[in-house]
Amino acid sequence: MTPFLSRKLALGLLSTALLAGTTALHAVEAPAPVALDAAFQPAAMAQQMFTLSDAAALKGISRVAVPLFTVEFVTADSVSSSTSGFAAAGRATSSLYYQLTGVGEPDFQSLTDMLYADFIRDLKAGGLEVVAPAQVMASPTYAKLAASGSPAPLRSDSAITMAPAGMAVYGLSKAAAGGGGGGIFSALASMGSGLSAVGAALDTLELAKEMNAAVLEVQMRVNFVQLTAGNKGFLGRMAFTASTSGKLNPSISNTSMRVYTGAASSTLTMKNPLALDSAAFSEVREKASTAGDIAGAVAVGLLRLATGSGDSSSSSQMQAVADPAGYARVVGGGLGAVREMLVLRLRAGQ
Repeated sequence: MTPFLSRKLALGLLSTALLAGTTALHAVEAPAPVALDAAFQPAAMAQQMFTLSDAAALKGISRVAVPLFTVEFVTADSVSSSTSGFAAAGRATSSLYYQLTGVGEPDFQSLTDMLYADFIRDLKAGGLEVVAPAQVMASPTYAKLAASGSPAPLRSDSAITMAPAGMAVYGLSKAAAGGGGGGIFSALASMGSGLSAVGAALDTLELAKEMNAAVLEVQMRVNFVQLTAGNKGFLGRMAFTASTSGKLNPSISNTSMRVYTGAASSTLTMKNPLALDSAAFSEVREKASTAGDIAGAVAVGLLRLATGSGDSSSSSQMQAVADPAGYARVVGGGLGAVREMLVLRLRAGQ
């Protein structure tokens, strides 16, 4: 790779990392989801569902290696809302927390393994030569990438990131793991991870040259609920009551496939979340309160009474109970549709 290409690529990767790190600092309106219903046809949607950063990087690909393949399963989410407490009015706050139950790591691992196997099968069926995973993992450059990452699964308070057995999570996929809100400190931490991912991306270009193949890095995220803060904007904050709401909304988002050819890179990015059937869940129920929860609520109430505070707050904790068979069918079908579109879009760019 010439010094010019190296600098150009590094600048592009740096801008991607900075964007990932600063997303949490700004409210961004989410794109409208596309429903995976009976009318959805992956072959017809592959072109319009994805953006491609550099079409030239996909030309002439005939041999590929897949050293990174991750699926992040969101297991908890929360939202809060508040009023301004203007003038004599007390400040009102509302918070809502949702937890996914009924399925866990074994289910997530099974879905990931099946998705990866089908992805490799589809690449081969499309006429591409696929470098054997053992050959990729024996590479010194892959060992360097793996050392910069972490073994799967990656766990956080709100998500679990899975990968096929023996595959490390590194680079931008590691930076994105457990992503979400969290304010400026979360954003800065994400930015730092994103900046370190630039070095991993440059190593990935070296891996592509070493394997004499285009390197594909795939990541997806599976969500289960949509949460809304009711007190948005000036009028919302001036209201006397605060509100939050949530509804089951399984979907696949944050999907991308990075393609490295040894001299250039390109990224296929899914523009809209893919909305799935809520039939994957058997019920939504309120989470049982613990003795600590009750004691905390009583203490807060007594403090407000003693100080004469007009502030009010409400907090709800809910559980979305997944039916394991239904979850496997619905989420597996959604992941399969995204997998099919990725391969079709890759082949269309050859």
